This record gives sequence, structure tokens and C-alpha cells, in this order.
Amino acid sequence: MLMMLQLYYLGVSIALFAYALYTPRCALRAFVLGICANVFPLAFVHYMDMDLARLGGLPLAYLPGTAVGIALALRNGLRFPRRYLTLYVLICIYLIYTLCNTVLLRGVSLTNLVYWTAWPLNFLLFIAMAASVSRMSQDFLNRILEGLVLVLVAASLVGLARFAAGFEPDSNFMPMVNRNGTVVLIAFLFPLVFHVHATQGKSRVWLLTCAGVIGVCVLLTFSRSGLLGLLAGTILYYGRFSLMGLLKFSAAVLVIILFLSSGVAERTTERLLMTGLTITAMLEGREIDRSVGDHNRVVLVNSAIANGKEHFWFGTGLGMENYRAGLRRAGTPPVTSKAHNFYLSYFAELGLVGFALLLAILQRIYAGLPPLASRHRAFRVSFLVTALMMAMNEYILLPELWLFMGLLAGISHQLSSQVQLAKVRRPVPRTLQFDLGGNHV
Repeated sequence: MLMMLQLYYLGVSIALFAYALYTPRCALRAFVLGICANVFPLAFVHYMDMDLARLGGLPLAYLPGTAVGIALALRNGLRFPRRYLTLYVLICIYLIYTLCNTVLLRGVSLTNLVYWTAWPLNFLLFIAMAASVSRMSQDFLNRILEGLVLVLVAASLVGLARFAAGFEPDSNFMPMVNRNGTVVLIAFLFPLVFHVHATQGKSRVWLLTCAGVIGVCVLLTFSRSGLLGLLAGTILYYGRFSLMGLLKFSAAVLVIILFLSSGVAERTTERLLMTGLTITAMLEGREIDRSVGDHNRVVLVNSAIANGKEHFWFGTGLGMENYRAGLRRAGTPPVTSKAHNFYLSYFAELGLVGFALLLAILQRIYAGLPPLASRHRAFRVSFLVTALMMAMNEYILLPELWLFMGLLAGISHQLSSQVQLAKVRRPVPRTLQFDLGGNHV
């Protein structure tokens, strides 16, 4: 079965790569199709652990997005927009630092090289997408954004059908990605539902249908982080001091509360209650023993903190092998995985110096997105929701995430350029001028 899946992903990735090379517009369509490739043809395939579903060390689910991104980078060539000059400098420093931190100091191994290579590759995907998108028409980009929403809704329906048929124990619609990775994808795409509704004149029925299907899918995925991501996206988008914004947000919260209290998503409710009990116990200083459902998660978090303290300045180096070696040096028992928290895990791997560089890179990307007070605030909301999700996940190297952020950055630059151009072309109001004798000049 694994070999068949590897052949499927290899064939799909090659096809998407060739299609994306044809024109930049085809590359953007291929980006949407790459997400589809992880969902619809695999609707009748059972879930497979991402640690097993790999090809050459790369998760199978990452192959379509990576292939599209590489094709886009080849199409873009050496066109590096000047507006990202500061970002390029930060990226170069970060890559040199991680090369020393991971490969030169920890050993030149295939594992270390793979972990390091993932970073320049994703940076390249971001730059290529942003540079290409900024040269495209607004109408075409609007169709791409709407297409992403429709694909997300259709994928959610597939997940719900898999769950309703008893094919899978939850509504995760990507068999080669665990539910944590799936809800990260859902969460950063979800604000586009509000954006398309507001900017493309979609009806309230369209909005409620799309948001409702996606919301039910996340609830039946039984993911706490996914539910928090959707709530955060709704709050940030509609959290304006207006009656309509307050009503829309209140309605969304009320629907979720009613759904949770109905018993349909009992596992989600139990997991949320479990989180509350764990937080309460930690605040009261009580020990989190094995009787507490979140015991394993607390152990992972404590291990990451111990690793970060031991390797505070320069970190352990990227990758699970270096992370475990760092725990042994810290005198902490090795663990099977990292903390499920991007901030803790990558601080331990990069140290203060490297982590500060990475945050600076992310801040430069965030600064280029429209403000929360603008009509296109959904772009910044997507970034902020992703930042929240990273406190509960570590899918920072997901190719679709970097391609999507490049898409938002390119559209944002195009919008800001249009505003500046409109200001330049705005006619200067004529004023009456008189000479000293009171005559009109």
C-alpha cells in the first residue's frame, strides 16, 4: 500500500510540476490542485502515520506543494523584488546560522542536511509566490481565493462523509496528514471565507454555509487547537467595535456552544474540559500525574523547557536527533516527540540567537500584510491565526503555508501599489489666486 501511495504522489507531483511550469497562472491553479491531490483522490484511503508515509525523508503530503513551489521558483528565475531586501538579509543570516548550528557543529549527515534544506526551500517558495502574484490581475487572484474556499468546503464535506460512514474515527480529510496538520491548514485558510464574502459580494447564505460546513468538520475532527483557531479567526475578523461585527461573532460562538452541548461532538467537549483541568492543576501547583489526560503533553513541554535552558544561546540544532541529544546532555530522559509547540521546540533547537532571527523574518512578512482595520484584514488575520496554531503545533515547514503566505504578501503589495498610484493620480483641487490689486490670476 505504501509503495502505491508513493507512486501516486510521485506521479501527481511530476504532473503538477509540469503544469505549473507552463505559465505563472497555471502555477497558481496548480497550488490549489496540490491541496486537492491530498484529499479527493484519497477519499477511500485509510489514515497513515506521517512518519511512515514518506519518500526520501519527506512526508508524502508535502510533495505536491513542494513540486508546485519549485516550478514557480524556476518560472520566477532570479527576480527578487527589492521591497524584500531586509527580509533577504535576515534570511541569509538565519541560513548561515542554522547551517553552522545543525550541519557543521552536529555532523554532516543526511538527516541534518534534510532538516536544514527545508528552510531555504520554503523561503524560496514564499519569495517566488509573492513575486509572481504581484504581477497578476486582481480578478484572477480573486478567483484563486474563492477557489481555495470552495476546495476547503468540499474537503470538509469529504471528511464529514468519511466520519459519518464509519470509515475513520474523525473527519480528518487528508489521510496522509494527522489531524493536527489538517486543522492548521483549515485554520489559516478559514479567514478567506469572510474575505471572499466581504470583497466579492457573496450572500449571507453562502457565508453561513461555508463557515458552517468547515466548523462542523473541525468539531468532528475532535481537535482543540482547530476549534480555538476558528474562534480566533472569527474574533480577529469581526472583533470591530460595531453592532454587526458583535452580532456575527456572538452568533458564531452561540452555534458552537449549542453544538458542543448537543453531545454530537462529545470527544471535543471532553478534550476541552481536560485542558481546563490541566491548566487549573498547573496554576494550583499540583503534580500532573498519569491520571490526567494531558500528562504526556505536559511531559513534552517540560522537556522542551529543560532543553531550552540547557542550550539557551545557540540551541541543540535542528531535527529530532539533535533535540534528543540535547535532552541527554541536559540530563533529561529522551522523549518520542517534541513539545507540540513551535515556540518552545524551535527555541530549544535554535537557541535565543537563532530563534530571534526566525521571529524577525516572520515579523517582516507580517508587516507587509494589510492592517486589521482595512477591508483586506483577513490576510493579517490568517497570519495571526497561524501564529496561535503554532503554540499547539509545529507545522511551520508545511509547504502550503509558505506558498499561501507568499500569495497573501503578493496580493497585499499589489493592493498597496494601487492605493499609492491612486494618490498620485488624484487631481489637485484648483484654488483661486489674486494679485496685490485684487485681480484674478
